[in-house]
Amino acid sequence: MYRKGVAALISNGEGEFLLVNLKSFKERYFAIPGGGVEPGEALEDAVYREVHEELGIEKASLQMIGKSDLPLRFKFKEIKLLRNRQEYEGSERYFFGFRFIGEDDEVLLQKNEVRSYVWASRSSLKNYLLFDNQLQETEEKIKEIFPEAR
Repeated sequence: MYRKGVAALISNGEGEFLLVNLKSFKERYFAIPGGGVEPGEALEDAVYREVHEELGIEKASLQMIGKSDLPLRFKFKEIKLLRNRQEYEGSERYFFGFRFIGEDDEVLLQKNEVRSYVWASRSSLKNYLLFDNQLQETEEKIKEIFPEAR
């Protein structure tokens, strides 16, 4: 079974994307903000909740651009995730695209989970997205969701 999750591709006015460095990662590894969907929760509600939980960003500061039609699916290499007595062999993430229309001082990190964040230009994503296939898959979702990226 695959755990359902969401990811938020958040772009600012300069065309940069918001990435997070989670405390569970080494300092050089970043990811797209997001997380798991709670039982009975709609995908769109989950992505807004996760962005608020991790970054303190309110829904009013996000303009939805679009969402991906198909989730990214990956299988865990070794560890199986156990949540609510359910074991998962992998995860499937549904991507949403947003334009951040707020101010940077609105970004308030959840200190027990997120170490730092960065706004990265599309050309510099390769310096931050270092997990297997992470850069390629993120680029594909950017092209799919953001019309100006095609």
